[in-house]
Amino acid sequence: MSLCINPDCPASNHPDNHRGVICQGCGSDLILQGRYRVMRLISSQTGFGTVYEAYERDIPKILKVLRRDRSQNPKVLRLFQQEAQVLSRIRHPGVPFVEVKGYFTVLPKGQTLPLHCIVMEKIEGLNLKQWMQQQGNHPISEHQAIQWLTQLTEILQRVHHHNYFHRDIKPDNVMLRHAGQLVLVDFGAAREMTQTYLAQVSSSGVTTLSSTGYTPPEQEQGQAVPQSDFFALGRTMIFLLTARSPNDSAIYDPLLNAFNWRIYAPQISPEFAALLEALVAPRVIDRPRTAQEILDRLHQLPLARWVSQQQAATVLPETTLPARSEMSATVPNTDLPTATDLEAELAAIAPEAAPDPAAAPPPTVPGWQTRKSYLIGGGLVLVALVMGGIALRDRAQIPAPPPASVTEAAPEISTVAALPERSLLGHTNSINDLLLLSNRRELLSASADGTIRHWDVTTGETLQTFASQGGFVNAIALSPDESVLYSGSANGTLEIWSMTTGALVRQISAHPGPINTLERLPDGQLIVTGGSDGTIKIWEAGTGMAVRSLAGHRGAVNTLVITADGQHIISGGADRTIRIWEVSTGEELRVLEGHDSFINAIAVSPDGRILFSASADQTIRRWDLSTGTVLDTLTAHTSYVNTLVLSRDGQVVISGGADATIRIWDIKTGELRQVFTDFGMPVDHVALLADQQVITASRENPDIRLWRTPP
Repeated sequence: MSLCINPDCPASNHPDNHRGVICQGCGSDLILQGRYRVMRLISSQTGFGTVYEAYERDIPKILKVLRRDRSQNPKVLRLFQQEAQVLSRIRHPGVPFVEVKGYFTVLPKGQTLPLHCIVMEKIEGLNLKQWMQQQGNHPISEHQAIQWLTQLTEILQRVHHHNYFHRDIKPDNVMLRHAGQLVLVDFGAAREMTQTYLAQVSSSGVTTLSSTGYTPPEQEQGQAVPQSDFFALGRTMIFLLTARSPNDSAIYDPLLNAFNWRIYAPQISPEFAALLEALVAPRVIDRPRTAQEILDRLHQLPLARWVSQQQAATVLPETTLPARSEMSATVPNTDLPTATDLEAELAAIAPEAAPDPAAAPPPTVPGWQTRKSYLIGGGLVLVALVMGGIALRDRAQIPAPPPASVTEAAPEISTVAALPERSLLGHTNSINDLLLLSNRRELLSASADGTIRHWDVTTGETLQTFASQGGFVNAIALSPDESVLYSGSANGTLEIWSMTTGALVRQISAHPGPINTLERLPDGQLIVTGGSDGTIKIWEAGTGMAVRSLAGHRGAVNTLVITADGQHIISGGADRTIRIWEVSTGEELRVLEGHDSFINAIAVSPDGRILFSASADQTIRRWDLSTGTVLDTLTAHTSYVNTLVLSRDGQVVISGGADATIRIWDIKTGELRQVFTDFGMPVDHVALLADQQVITASRENPDIRLWRTPP
């Protein structure tokens, strides 16, 4: 298809347009500037005009076209032209590339007023507001925040160096490339810092631009300065750390003009909180003066110093670590104690780092079946886990006080360190799901780089790569005979693949937003998806036809499991509830409540009597399914609990968390049996091999790592 951008064209998408260079509907040129052919409408709802996808040969571009009525306003036109001017001067991977002649005008046939256009680099990825929604609106960890704040500050340093400041930093205007690099976009509000501008500021003769909650007080009064960017940057980071918008009544009191965000980010250190408080100080004089000052303070944070030392010291056998440029988005995101003395920090951290549990084929015992429960062999507890799921992980809100019955970790519990063996390298962004095949030698991994990789674990070789058309791949499942692969993506697409040929067999628009979790029924006849839109949908595996939709969650569906008899679905969500559904009718049978933050993972004992739920409130709850009451609250984890898996014999449940530990719990008593440490990354996904080998992956690291767990 080839589109005409003439707003008065009667057939802008004429089917014959792709054959020539002149629009068949109005006679206007289809090849703009002799270089760009417009192929797809992206949005017509922006404030300034229309956004298209255009191609220069086979290279995708973004084409912005100013609305004609807006082009009659000199101030709006000047801001539009200024965006191209600013971007053409700045060369940085965190800024969209625009050529010097990226701004131009087009005069459609029969028109007297030209259309004003900007062509720029197309950034593949989501903005941070979309990314948060895709992740179930889970707060990010301190480590992720430090990485991203560092990247954005370095971008601002380059922008300010060119005597510009942005004036409209907010999550919507920060995009995440698939490789992990943040990109600051929408420079239409940028201003050049000149003596003339300073004079205008002093007389309030400057255009006021405002984004509610992110715009500093001085900018609201039309007196923005470079430090105004720091305020908006700080508010953006606080949104990411709390998953609450700045004008949320829970953190902003309009009567007192008080911004009480700190209690909603318990995962961060006092030092980092103090830096963010300085960024969002109401008075400009109380904020950092330059971007370099922010970077200096970031480099002095205890966590940042620990990570730098770990990067320098860690060498995995048979592994090549990512280059420094890649590490910006891939360093393990471990929540660490914050002591002022580095040795004290490392001493406190050492006993807490840990590995990820794995998956195995489903239990034959009738009852409830956990997600990806491909059983992996008997023996030691750690060698008999069930594969962990998509649990929305590594994100937290406020930990709540435990209920009456609490099981604490006993001081004599053994702690075992895992030994690194090798890494499976190939993905360029974080890992969102793992699935071990029944032969225990092959592995599937889903990544935010938009691919699924099929690995030979014994050799480290990639056997095949599936390139999704839906962006981030969030969840995967296999048919019972492992001949068909199902995947759920960030754009809400359910894709069905042939494992034999690697071909995409069918693509289904399943949800209006990201698919967070998916499973198949034991007989393989139905596929169940859970989305960020709060719905669960059931599909025929063979035809892709919709069977029914289940609505009840008041937030994203984070995780789900299907009973071994295929009759029930159990789901957990961002609304802090667990819901039990009947597959045949879609009826909601029961709602379990009690957690104080998002439900990240659920698992059920093989006899179907006990339910385990893991939450971002740092606890695991053990429920009696027959009554819906809480038996125990398990509180040994020191950060968000991300995944739960069962042993093959059904005697223990294994939890993994953002505290980089795996903990083994007795199903019948809730007692903690063992702790595994030294994995060096949050425990998000696990697969177990024979002979005490474990595979781990993190949502914040593209590496898939193999470890040996000593007996």
